[in-house]
Amino acid sequence: MIDERIGVAGATGLVMGAVLGCGDTTRDPGVFGEADGSGLTASASAEGSGSVDDDGNDDGGSQTGSDPSASGADEQPGSDEGIKLDVGEGMNSADDGGDGTGCDKVDFLFVIDNSGSMADEQTNLIGSFDGFIGAIQQTLQAQDYHIMVVSTDAGGGGGYSIMCNNGECSCTPVPACCEQVCNGFSDSCNGYDCDNLPGGTCETTLGAGKIFEEDGTSCLPEDGPRYMTQMDADLATKFSCAAHVGTYGDGNELPMQAMLEATSPALNAAMGCNEGFLRDDAILVVTFITDEEDVMKSPGDPPDWYAGLVANKGGNADAIAVLGLFGDGDIPNGLCPPLQDDVGAEPSPRLRAFVEQFGDHGVAGSICTNDYIPFFLDAVDIIDVTCDEFRPEG
Repeated sequence: MIDERIGVAGATGLVMGAVLGCGDTTRDPGVFGEADGSGLTASASAEGSGSVDDDGNDDGGSQTGSDPSASGADEQPGSDEGIKLDVGEGMNSADDGGDGTGCDKVDFLFVIDNSGSMADEQTNLIGSFDGFIGAIQQTLQAQDYHIMVVSTDAGGGGGYSIMCNNGECSCTPVPACCEQVCNGFSDSCNGYDCDNLPGGTCETTLGAGKIFEEDGTSCLPEDGPRYMTQMDADLATKFSCAAHVGTYGDGNELPMQAMLEATSPALNAAMGCNEGFLRDDAILVVTFITDEEDVMKSPGDPPDWYAGLVANKGGNADAIAVLGLFGDGDIPNGLCPPLQDDVGAEPSPRLRAFVEQFGDHGVAGSICTNDYIPFFLDAVDIIDVTCDEFRPEG
């Protein structure tokens, strides 16, 4: 069996046996390496340690001034009974407004960095999802949800891991890796004939909802919408699959552009990749998580990103809540050391400025905290207010 890890060329030349998934280094797909005498090339793990260790980080939480210890978590991720959250003080239901108005529907968009340093952060996010949705269900009167995951690249910009045995090849990440496999290396990829591979153009479209895990596991039906709803059986499992966007993505992350593309009229129109996701009569909740600043990457500046998102939501800024998890080393008592060797995060004042433009409808948290549950509990309060105050335009 041959295990070939395709490196990418950067400032230090071609790196074989490792994936460069973080930083601003320009990437060009490399070439297949030579197997050693055993037929197996040495291959470093792509699973980076994207969060800092326990020392000094146990107290982490959101940067909203709330008590991070008030998570209400009876069980930690990984326990047999899963995460249980008690709705905290002040988290009243959205129908407390008294006039019967408010939202009945919520569209949740998760923008997840898929570069090489994000393995631990993705695991942390996935582990928090059950508690987040559970608190939403206990707090909001709205029980009609769309939930979509997008990554921060369009596919094909990072490295690949390819394993072949007697001409049968499997690879990661799908679908970009299959283009390499089927380009004269094999007639099949991940069990599919190269002339009949799953997926289509949406798999390499920035901002399109994810329906495959990075290893090709199907999370959602190809002939259905590219988002989940409250009606999906085993919603947490499907979210875990889609949110495992992997760590082979382009190190030139585009979180803000991915957010704008995902909510754009073009992708949400009939026959668009995200057809049906964004609804006029729903509030939009955007959660983005990245360990790098969006500078010289996504076009524009924070005011442009704000204006673009509001325009995509029909000009109704009050119908949007934004939750951001990113580097906080630029503020007092921040948790993140500088990003180095997949640990820490870049200070991100531009991303913070974007969140702050939404005022009381925005919350920023540290990506370097060991526990995202307090952040999401704060976020439920903000979503509740956004829902309660929602008035459809027109």
